[in-house]
Amino acid sequence: MMVIIFVSVAGFLVYRYHANQRRYLRTLTRSIYDTLQPSSDTTAGSFLQTAPTNDKGFDRTSTSEFVFNEYNNKERNIYARVHIRKMKKYQQAKKNSIRTTIKHEKQIYSNTERVMNHIPYPPAHLLTVKEIFGTSDKPNLSLLLQHLEAEGRLQLDAALTIMIRGRELTAREPNMLEISTPVTIVGDIHGQFFDMLKMFEKGGDVASNRYLFLGDYVDRGQFSVEVVLYLWAVKIAHPDTFFLLRGNHECRNLTVYFTFKDECLLKLGDVFYEECMKSFDCLPIAALVQSQLFCIHGCLSPEIRQIREITDLDRAMEPPTKGPLCDILWADPTDSYDNEKLDQRYEMFTHNGPRGCSYNVSYKAICKFLDDNDLLCVIRAHQVQSAGCKMYKKHEKTLFPTLVTIFSAPNYCEVYKNRGAILRYDGSVMHVFQYKWVKHPYVLPNFLDAFRWSIPFVLEKVTDML
Repeated sequence: MMVIIFVSVAGFLVYRYHANQRRYLRTLTRSIYDTLQPSSDTTAGSFLQTAPTNDKGFDRTSTSEFVFNEYNNKERNIYARVHIRKMKKYQQAKKNSIRTTIKHEKQIYSNTERVMNHIPYPPAHLLTVKEIFGTSDKPNLSLLLQHLEAEGRLQLDAALTIMIRGRELTAREPNMLEISTPVTIVGDIHGQFFDMLKMFEKGGDVASNRYLFLGDYVDRGQFSVEVVLYLWAVKIAHPDTFFLLRGNHECRNLTVYFTFKDECLLKLGDVFYEECMKSFDCLPIAALVQSQLFCIHGCLSPEIRQIREITDLDRAMEPPTKGPLCDILWADPTDSYDNEKLDQRYEMFTHNGPRGCSYNVSYKAICKFLDDNDLLCVIRAHQVQSAGCKMYKKHEKTLFPTLVTIFSAPNYCEVYKNRGAILRYDGSVMHVFQYKWVKHPYVLPNFLDAFRWSIPFVLEKVTDML
């Protein structure tokens, strides 16, 4: 492979050298032609007019001899020779000037030091179980956060310990959590670790604030492993005030199709990925806040009329393509939700074409579910919002929004330019906090290294030369 690249680069340099020579020759020929200015359409004039496109068998000596043999006027010959000398001196002076400028601007870089000295090296040391946990059952969150923020990685045993201990806690939790207020509700994260840190700045310290996450921690972003490790570590440190629900991306099908599995294989290996899937299977699927807010990732299911029916579901599995578990993770409100009226005839549940599964839920279906269960509002995630949060049509009786979508991944997929948002509920009032995205370390597409990423460009140049 290295031989192919060396031959390709050498061929490219030779090609560029001859191209520069031909470019210089065409410039010289045009200058001679402009100087001589023949009065009639002579052979030499015709030749010189077509000469700039003649790249083969044409050099400075033969051109000059041809011109001076055709036009043997002594004065013109002398003038042409003087002009050629001046032209050569001018071009040489120009080259010297360029070389001098380049020499002054050129900076010599060491092959043992970083070009950008103000950017520190990523930590080469892998955190161990002893460093993270020490002699305690609780992880050292400040050490872990500092290490992950600097793009550091963990030993496989340390990463597995975090996931296993977190799974043991979530597996003991019921399908539907009951959470008191005040609480901060967080939507999709999608592997945007550094934006998640900005979110924690808005929401407050995890040690003194209650958090509820609505799922979709992985895929799309390039730092899903860091997101999962930190959130599971916080769950271990604060099991009674930090809660994690399952989203539709916490499954095997989507993590293989998108980026999470590739990221796991790159950073920690297949064993870690399989442990993540086991942990995702154990996540709760719903939460009830202060007996008022029903929180899920997707939306309602026509098969669930009373919230107590959720406790009977078997959640420890790969989500199916239909049924109540699928709907809780995949359903959406209808596009005409805000324009619907209760006295009009609408289908309460229609097929969700864009998703390819589950349902679109109508305003009438949401109102009926809230009335039957004596609830105030449904809080969900699952859909990107330009403002980070969207409050849907109010209930005619309570005058409170029947449905709220919260999305916490700003500049989703690095193209949407949307804001991220979190929702804080104190028992009577909802407060929405918005934030913009932050800069993060650049990662090549599909987690490629620089060598593999450059191969298509090298092959393209080689084929151009051939």
